[in-house]
Amino acid sequence: MVGGASSSREDPGRSILEGQLAAATARAEDALAQLREREQELRTALAQTTTLEAEMAELRLRPEAAEVAQWRQEAEAAARWQQEAAEATRWRQEAEEAARLRAEAGDLLTQLGEERHRGDMLRSEMRGLERALALVGRNRSATSRSGIPSGSAGHYLTGSSGWRRNEEEE
Repeated sequence: MVGGASSSREDPGRSILEGQLAAATARAEDALAQLREREQELRTALAQTTTLEAEMAELRLRPEAAEVAQWRQEAEAAARWQQEAAEATRWRQEAEEAARLRAEAGDLLTQLGEERHRGDMLRSEMRGLERALALVGRNRSATSRSGIPSGSAGHYLTGSSGWRRNEEEE
C-alpha cells in the first residue's frame, strides 16, 4: 500500500491481520467498559453494606428479635459478599483477558507493519528488476544494430548477472 490507498492485489494475510486486530481491540474495549461499570456497582454495594452494618449496630431494641434480624442480615450479607467475591474474580479474569487481547492486538499491529514493510521491499525490488529487464532489452537491441553477434552479448549479460547472483549467495 502506498500512501494509505488499498489495492485489489493487497495481501490477503494483511487483511486477516487487520480484521483480527480490529476484533481484538473491540473485545478489549468492551471488556474494559464492562469492568468499569461493574467496579462502580461494587463500590455502591459496598457503601450500602457499610451503611446497613452501621444501622444494625445502632439497633438494639429487643435482644431476641434484634438478634434474629441481625443473623438474617448477616447471612444475607455473607451471601452477597460471596457472590460479589465470585464476580470480582470473574472481572479480574476479564481484565487479564483484556490485557492479553491488548498485547495480542499490539503483536498483530507489529506483524501488520512488518508485512507492509516486506510488501514495500518486494515492490521496490520488482521495480528494480523491471528497470534491469528494460536495460537488458535496450542493450540487446543496441548490440544487434552494432553487428555484434547476439550470442556474444547474451553471454556477456548472462555472465555478469550470474556473477552478481554468486556474490549475493555468499
